[in-house]
Amino acid sequence: MGDKYSTKKISSTLIEEIKRALQSVGNFGSIEVYITKGIVSQITIRNIKKTVNSRNIDNKLS
Repeated sequence: MGDKYSTKKISSTLIEEIKRALQSVGNFGSIEVYITKGIVSQITIRNIKKTVNSRNIDNKLS
């Protein structure tokens, strides 16, 4: 299984995992790729829900 997730020889399996992670992020968010000894050990997906438009906050502070 390690060969599929190697950072030295990037497999199509790893590319597909990263693509799926990117596609699962909504309008705001991030993915983190954790590497241990040259092997991708974890892909963390964060979706962020914005509650207030940042421009509205800036206008209220002025």
